[in-house]
Amino acid sequence: MQNFAFLLLALALPALGAAAPLAGVLTVVEGDAVVIRDAVRFPAAEGLRLQTDDIVHTGAKARHVRLEFAEGGALDLGPATRVLLRPRFVLPRTERPAHLYLLQGWAKLTAGPAGKIGLASPRLDLTEVAAAAVVRVGEGGTFLFIEAGTARLTEHLDSLPARTRSMSEGEAYERRGAVPGNEMGAVISRAAPDILKGMPRAFADTLPMRAHKFKDMQLTPAAPQDIAYDDVAGWLHAEWSLRPAFVQRWAAKARDTQFRSALVANLRAHPEWSRVLFPEKIAAKPRPATAVVAARPASAAVLLAAAPASVAAVKPAAAGKPPLGATPAATVPNTVATTTPFAAAATPLIVTAEERERDVVGRWQFRQQ
Repeated sequence: MQNFAFLLLALALPALGAAAPLAGVLTVVEGDAVVIRDAVRFPAAEGLRLQTDDIVHTGAKARHVRLEFAEGGALDLGPATRVLLRPRFVLPRTERPAHLYLLQGWAKLTAGPAGKIGLASPRLDLTEVAAAAVVRVGEGGTFLFIEAGTARLTEHLDSLPARTRSMSEGEAYERRGAVPGNEMGAVISRAAPDILKGMPRAFADTLPMRAHKFKDMQLTPAAPQDIAYDDVAGWLHAEWSLRPAFVQRWAAKARDTQFRSALVANLRAHPEWSRVLFPEKIAAKPRPATAVVAARPASAAVLLAAAPASVAAVKPAAAGKPPLGATPAATVPNTVATTTPFAAAATPLIVTAEERERDVVGRWQFRQQ
């Protein structure tokens, strides 16, 4: 049952494994940093080749970590940073950047000769980065600075459409508040003192590319260890469009006692794991019947307005009596006073991010029954 539970998802998402495509190579590692590949973690090291789906975490005291992409360009990371290479989104609202996902921390993107690159994050997506951009994602908000060239910024809002704007060299952007929230960011002339103080010093320099120094090196990951729940908790609690890929990736960890206990304790934060944790409950649960929505009663005037002329041209009723087959207006609840039977449907429906997540996860689980 558990294998069948992920059959559809496995078809929709690329397979994981040691033969994953090359994403790039680590060329600078100054301080503590680890790489999470599949379900193991190991120390980051200069010359280590990174693959699609690799996750890189830097320590709170890390000074600088650099990844140079296989197709050109570079990604510099600061302290306490969490980044996923080549993220795989399920049912995306729009096209999302495919290079990396910044969950938290500091990142500097530098475009290479192959073309523009992009970055996704909880609050914003940055695409078409033509030269260099610095991004910070934290609990208090998001900061962006276009060091050189241009880029396109897309803000993710809770119950409002996403907003896209163009950014030019020298412009900065700041957005405070909840994730994702409806508080729009703004272009600012100068970053707040706490932002400037926290920016890694290495980001102020333009460093030369070093990937060619490691082209003949085949570095094997050292001392790999199984991941614990706390190692990947931030990703398991990430936005809903990322999480199904982690179910496929770490499903086997549900057999680990400690990992499973943590999954159960935090199931409200990632309900998509319920099928892995309790397959017998999902199998025993009856399929829901097709919902039938009763039509809202309408007045005789509305029905006649929508009917063909041959039907509407009925003999007028006697004074004081309703037409044959009609219901007196006094007995019709919520009568719609309009000349168009579908006019009431013009009111826009506001759906929050939480409601959208429950709907998407619910439909995803239903398709697997």
